Order: sequence, then C-alpha cells, then structure tokens
Amino acid sequence: MRNGFLICFVGVDGSGKTTHAKSLANFLVQKGFSCVYVWGGFRPILSYPFFGLTKILGYWKQTKKDAYTDPLEFAPSQFRQKLGRVWHAFIFIDFQVKVLAIRILLALKKMIICDRYVYDILMELQLSELDDQKFENLLCSTVPKPNITFLMDVSEKVAATRRSMTIENLSAKKEALKNMAKTYNFVVVNSANKFSQNQKQIQTTIMLCQKDSFSEGVQSN
Repeated sequence: MRNGFLICFVGVDGSGKTTHAKSLANFLVQKGFSCVYVWGGFRPILSYPFFGLTKILGYWKQTKKDAYTDPLEFAPSQFRQKLGRVWHAFIFIDFQVKVLAIRILLALKKMIICDRYVYDILMELQLSELDDQKFENLLCSTVPKPNITFLMDVSEKVAATRRSMTIENLSAKKEALKNMAKTYNFVVVNSANKFSQNQKQIQTTIMLCQKDSFSEGVQSN
C-alpha cells in the first residue's frame, strides 16, 4: 500500500463487472480502506478529430451505445492497416490522459477499484484485426500495472440476455479475454456461481493480496 493498490475488473458486457466492482468498493470502505471506484474504459479525448474524419469518410456508421465504436469498421482494406497505426497513436495518447487520475490516486496511496481497463481496448483491437503485439507491449508498459485483475467469466447466453449483442460477438470477446488472462495472470471468476459466492471469493483474494503486499513492504524497509 506504500504506492497505492490497483484492482481491475474486466469481462464481456453483462458479465457483472460493475456490480462486483462497486460491491467490493463498499466492502473495502467498511473495512477502513481509503478506496475509490473509477471507470477505466476507453473514451475518445484527443482522438475526437480522428473520429470526425473517419465519420466523414464513411468508415463507421453510428455510435454504439455503451460499446466500443470502431472508427475504421468500414474502411477499405488497403487503408485499414495504415490508418490503424494512426489509430494506435491516438489510443496511446488518450489512455495516458485517461490514467492520469489513476496515477494521482496511486501516488496518494489510494486503493483503486477500476471498472474496465486497458485490456478492454486491446480486446476490441483484436476483434477488429487492428491489434499489434508491439503496440500492446508499449501500451501495457506505460500505464499503471494492476496489483490484481479479475476476469468475470460469463456464458454468452447469459450475457446476451443482459446486453443487446449477438452470441457470436460475445463469444469472440470472451475468447480474446481468456487468452489475455493467461498472459496477464487474471484471476478468473465464474459468473455462473451465486453473486454472494463470487463476491466472497473476490474479497478474500483482495485481503490476502493486500496482506502479501504489506508484508513485502515491511521486509523491504
């Protein structure tokens, strides 16, 4: 806790990320921790001009409510990869702005509960076939590294009843996040279990992780 503590929740839409994140925040506040809930998903900031240009060119049709909008969805194949590199640059800049608040809170030694994070935009880039390993490595190495990340694993059928998305799209997102879980050591939470059971698992994991971090801090001092 000497440098703050960052907890992230990722998962497909309708997997219970927000509900569990807010419940965990309430639990930690009751335990006496200085805890802050933040929404860490991608939103255009300095990339608005890029979205405006690609909209004029007809490369995307409409903003999808509460979902990622691919600004190059309908771009000609010969332009997608070239413009994709420009899109990567805007994503990189916007995320540095986005995580500035998280950096400040960590410097203030806060415990942060982050609903969505950089992994969500990386997943969307994979689905859009605009992903690049060098860009992924660069982005992940320049934003605060979570102390622990929970992947809320829910069936596509259940998620589809909560969000107006196709089974195919949800399945592709789920597969991408599961592969990412192996790379970044996510703690997978089975959303098929009862909410109380999963929340207990999350709370217990956090308390154990926090104790380990505190012990390491004492030893290093």
